Amino acid sequence: MNEIALPTREEARALTDRIKIAVEGTWQLIREAYTSRTWAVLGYDTWDAYCTAEFGETRLRLPREERQEVVASLRDSGLSVRAIAAATGNSTRTVQKDLQVSSSTTPEIRGTDGKTYIVTREPEVIDAELIDEPVSPEPPKVKRRPLPEAFTDAGRDLTRAAERLARLTEDDRFARNRETTHHQMPELLGALEHTTRLVQAMNLPAANASEEARRWWATSLHKISDALTDVANSLEKEL
Repeated sequence: MNEIALPTREEARALTDRIKIAVEGTWQLIREAYTSRTWAVLGYDTWDAYCTAEFGETRLRLPREERQEVVASLRDSGLSVRAIAAATGNSTRTVQKDLQVSSSTTPEIRGTDGKTYIVTREPEVIDAELIDEPVSPEPPKVKRRPLPEAFTDAGRDLTRAAERLARLTEDDRFARNRETTHHQMPELLGALEHTTRLVQAMNLPAANASEEARRWWATSLHKISDALTDVANSLEKEL
């Protein structure tokens, strides 16, 4: 029997980071497929039918701790309990329990009809007809997580994900595997677009910040812009 060649610690870490990135990308694509009603465009009557027919048993089964985080993330993106259950392959009861454990308190969800609804109650016994209720004239106030706290955590998650990707470019195997990364460009460009909209929404010119901070922000943004412009210009030259 041949002995299995164990990877180095660096190789093991790089592989693990690639798996994490792939998993995170999978759930991002699921969110996009739901919110864009991709399933309807492909001719499916329901999101459930789309998930079953297209993915079946290939749906990723996550440990409870990771599943709860994924469920909370999908809920924050606007998916209903029923839609999350179809995407993850879990029951609506399991999804409901995961949401109760997580800190997700987003009141708005997007139904499979493309309309936005507000959850007005969380029944203890899951009933498919009670999971998503239409917006009522006077919806009850729902205690939401403080925005500064949620913003800080989201920013840290973004930084960690970007750092993992940057570390992979420093791997000695990256050069010979560069071609295999190009299929990720739609997701990466989408992340850049989201980040750009975020920076614009922050209205930095009106921020109560020091002159030094403003100068550093401007310098950093120019550096990023120049680097991306160089890549775009190089692409156009090859056309």
